[in-house]
Amino acid sequence: MTPTYGNTLMGLACSKPVGPHDGYKISYYAPQPRAAIQVVDFDNYDKVVEYGQTGRVLLTTLTKEFFVPRFPERDEGEREQPWEKFPWDGVSGVRPFRVFAATTTVGVY
Repeated sequence: MTPTYGNTLMGLACSKPVGPHDGYKISYYAPQPRAAIQVVDFDNYDKVVEYGQTGRVLLTTLTKEFFVPRFPERDEGEREQPWEKFPWDGVSGVRPFRVFAATTTVGVY
């Protein structure tokens, strides 16, 4: 079993293995090529934040039937380094975007 994060537009982003080696941090990697994420500056969505920094999650979805570029998710988190099995950026610490976090309902589905 692995933790997952996602929605209808993204699909499910799997976590890399979690353990004491990284403080049990859960880092998610989008299911490319269907979906790709970027963690960007809160005030400038054209600026990707540095690894380990916090920003808003942007999602690009591309399927045979559907394309949505750079959709601002309702989430923020920290940008994570690529990993061996997922050689693209990930995100950790996922939580509701601070601007409307107090009015966002979060649950386990």
